[in-house]
Amino acid sequence: MSKIALITGSRGFVGPYLKRELEDGGYNVFGIGYENLKNKNYYCVDITDKDLLRTTIESIKPNYVFHLAGVSSQSLASVNPERTYDVNVEGTRNLLEVLSSLRDTKVLIVSSSHVYGKPNNLPVRENHPLNGESAYAQSRIKQETLVKSFSNKINTIVVRSFNHTGPAQNDAFVIPKIISQIVDIKNGKREFLEIGDINIKRDILDVRDVVRAYVMLLEQDKFGVVVNVCRGKSISLNDVIQYGKKFSGLKDIDIRVNPEFVRQDDVIDIYGDNGQLKKLIDWSPLINYEKMIEDIYNYWDI
Repeated sequence: MSKIALITGSRGFVGPYLKRELEDGGYNVFGIGYENLKNKNYYCVDITDKDLLRTTIESIKPNYVFHLAGVSSQSLASVNPERTYDVNVEGTRNLLEVLSSLRDTKVLIVSSSHVYGKPNNLPVRENHPLNGESAYAQSRIKQETLVKSFSNKINTIVVRSFNHTGPAQNDAFVIPKIISQIVDIKNGKREFLEIGDINIKRDILDVRDVVRAYVMLLEQDKFGVVVNVCRGKSISLNDVIQYGKKFSGLKDIDIRVNPEFVRQDDVIDIYGDNGQLKKLIDWSPLINYEKMIEDIYNYWDI
């Protein structure tokens, strides 16, 4: 059987990495996104436009679908919760309704660890209560509920992805924000590193390990499940800074805490349990924290 893959939100941070992983595995890859580009196998489609989405998917006839499209930032979601609901929930509904008319299609839906909210215990397992209260978390919780209602029509798997990063991620996100500033300090473009609480610890994967897990999950046979995609251990922002110092050769960095970057209700440490993931697929992270940050540093130091 031919391997035809569709990536929604293919022009985002994760999409190009996933495309490369799939092509290396012999897939014929198509993408849809918001940008009006003239690229081979790419279609400009707003996922909330069900008619255009249907026409596009019926022409592609994918048997593997990776649903990355969505509002994926807590800050953006809080600014426009209505749009977040439309894209994350109703956009997913449109996709699943269209795909339900196709046969033998496997669909991976990207959710988020934010659905858990403040963890009651660590590591966070998939059976943890869904306590997420933000507009973003609520949109993902509603998205997951919607996916369940299609479980008897389509082979679906929901991934609760923890933080992930890598080269080419926008510096609005915390790891590239730190590293890009360190590069600027080394190159004399700024004098200090501006950040929030450096003691915060988060479970962060390299994006290349994430997309490898996504592909392996759609290639296995168990569906109708929800699974964490995470490293299983956390790293502090202070450790990220120390790696940045190492790669830059700087002996000291002037670190200044911006109160606007500090969330009073932030949890100090969060990390997930990837036991369920490893039961489903033969996967472990190949890129450790040091290598991950080194590659991000090299991306910014050009």
